[in-house]
Amino acid sequence: MNKVIILLLVTLSVWAAPYKVGQSVMPLDLFDQFGKRVTLKVMPKTLIMAFEKGTGATVNEYLTAQEKGYLAKNKAAFVADISQMPKFITESFALPKMRKYTHRVLLIQDEEQGLNFPYQEGKITIMKFRGNFLVKVDFIDNEADLKKAIEQ
Repeated sequence: MNKVIILLLVTLSVWAAPYKVGQSVMPLDLFDQFGKRVTLKVMPKTLIMAFEKGTGATVNEYLTAQEKGYLAKNKAAFVADISQMPKFITESFALPKMRKYTHRVLLIQDEEQGLNFPYQEGKITIMKFRGNFLVKVDFIDNEADLKKAIEQ
């Protein structure tokens, strides 16, 4: 019986392991802050990911200060993992606030989907792609590094 439990835990940990450099990332099918379905068949050059309120605020403050179309111009996309947020908070406060942004925020609402992406507490995840292949992962925590990551 113990062998079965160990095998199950190992299988689940491998299944939920975040993407690694060199891996191909499957197309992402997400909704934006307006409820519009967005499918990224080919990953953008830069994927910016926030998993916490503070890191999301840093990204949104930076993007709000940029000209309209900044993400598209730099072949980038922003994804916020809101899967841990209570539904009431999401619908009553978070989404109405996000709808005021001029930039698109793609939303991870399924906790299991969020587990596919690299994460460090208190950091913004920056993933660089060539096609659908992940070529680099960085973890940053300030607007200056965010600007550099998006524009290089």
